[in-house]
Amino acid sequence: MTVSTQHPEYAKYAPVWTRTRDAVKGSRAVKEKKHAYLPVPDNESGEESKGTETIRYRQYIKRAVYTNFTGRTKNALVGAAFRKQPDFVVPDLMGYLLNDATGDGLSLVQLAKDELSNLLETGRTAFLVDYPSADEGLSAEQVAMLNLQASIIPYGAEQVINWRTESMNGRRLLVQVVLAENYSAQRDEFDHTTKPQYRVLRLREDGYTTQLYREDEAYSEETYPTKADGSRWREIPFQFVGAKNNDATIDEAPLADIADVNLAHYRNSADYEESCFIVGQPSLFITHSLSMEQWQQYNPQGIKLGSRSGHVLGDTGSATLLQANPNQLVMEAMKSKELAMVAIGARIITDRTGNETAEGARIRFASENSVLGDLVGNLSEALEVCVNWVAEFMGVPVNDDVRFKINNEFYDKSVDPQLIMSMVTLLDRDIIGEADIFDRLKSAGVVDPMRTLEMVKEERGTANPLI
Repeated sequence: MTVSTQHPEYAKYAPVWTRTRDAVKGSRAVKEKKHAYLPVPDNESGEESKGTETIRYRQYIKRAVYTNFTGRTKNALVGAAFRKQPDFVVPDLMGYLLNDATGDGLSLVQLAKDELSNLLETGRTAFLVDYPSADEGLSAEQVAMLNLQASIIPYGAEQVINWRTESMNGRRLLVQVVLAENYSAQRDEFDHTTKPQYRVLRLREDGYTTQLYREDEAYSEETYPTKADGSRWREIPFQFVGAKNNDATIDEAPLADIADVNLAHYRNSADYEESCFIVGQPSLFITHSLSMEQWQQYNPQGIKLGSRSGHVLGDTGSATLLQANPNQLVMEAMKSKELAMVAIGARIITDRTGNETAEGARIRFASENSVLGDLVGNLSEALEVCVNWVAEFMGVPVNDDVRFKINNEFYDKSVDPQLIMSMVTLLDRDIIGEADIFDRLKSAGVVDPMRTLEMVKEERGTANPLI
């Protein structure tokens, strides 16, 4: 076995990830795959197996329409989760994470948005917390001058090609991870050539190690990253994030079902558009009793459709304009698939002309919210773990000061005057507290999400708001 060996589960799920990601990207990505998503309609010649295309197939794929329901659904779900700013608290000494969490300028909130998109598409993503390498023996002042900072590096599902867990001291720990990366191999300043390399993370008996491989050969020595106090890690600071939970097993991609129906809808579209092209135009059929010379004499310009000229067809001649009757079978199949996508969770394509109430919409999308709620919960938990690892790398005491919570209220909660007065009555009877009312007003958007109850009390002074 070589370092590029893939985990059996990886090989099983990789085609699903590719298909779903292509469906999200849209028409260009889907049509570039050609036969993978749109089979040749008449394959008796074996053109598909040869990898070649007939003129008919090029026209067939060009006329096909791919409507990106999958991508629009993903955007709607991410927008619902981030319609409010995440609630986060990070120690002051790690405030740089809010502007640059990944080491390449991506903020913590932007990182969360990107990885929620990845979770929707593949049901899996991962983070590695790492610290830039530096010469040994540097003083604290020298480290500060170099501006060395720990970062949270995201890895997509396709990049985590192999992993292994073992039970150690009563805990199931990750003991090996192989990450597929690319490094720059440019020949000049204008070149963008990259080559593959593999980062291998191992948990040895004496600590966590990392090593690089290129072309299946070790490229670097196996090194031991250390914490700020110089001690070695007793776990790999690598966190899986899944659609169901955050263990090493692969979860199903939430958008995979919609993507499959979306691609089937695309195939129906190709058949429908070709049918319209082939039989949609009326065809003229003519019978006549004229000789060739008579025909040319009476119709020197040939036959043209329209009413601006007349034509002589002879004593027994006739002309008939034939047009195919509408065939709605393929169109009905397309409509059926659109309804299926709505049922699966593609709320962005629902009919908005009805009089559905807001509460009815919440009930109808309850299962969708449950899936999205699991995703944002898992992602929030994983990012909190990673921020704590950053603190260990940086030597920052956290004292439970780390919090990162993505919004899980995907719809506006209405607050009417009657509800507010009822809550004030409950407050007056000591059944609820001020914080309960304040949190409800924040969730409804009545109060700025960035304001706290302490800020309001300070501005209010000693005045009693109930008088």
